[in-house]
Amino acid sequence: MARNAILDLPLSEVMRPEIALPLHHMLNLYTVGQLLNAWRRPRNHASIERLFDNPAQARHAIAVCAAWLGVNTHASVESVSAWWTNDASIVANVTTLNA
Repeated sequence: MARNAILDLPLSEVMRPEIALPLHHMLNLYTVGQLLNAWRRPRNHASIERLFDNPAQARHAIAVCAAWLGVNTHASVESVSAWWTNDASIVANVTTLNA
């Protein structure tokens, strides 16, 4: 079975630099796959959440990244500030990777 290319997508291409860079330098997380793998361990949640503007934003980012892989996620009613770079680049990257 082929590995999903989204797992190798650099965080710096989908997240704002002020979020992606601390994830790189402080937690050694460089790709979507590494972020999702780190999130699987509950003890990592707090350290990941601290690098976002707020914990809800971190959980939203994880849910969106997981949804790109086809994981069913529940919709959230709370408003979350933007953690992504911009909509056009995300759509282009995901479309290219899924082609």
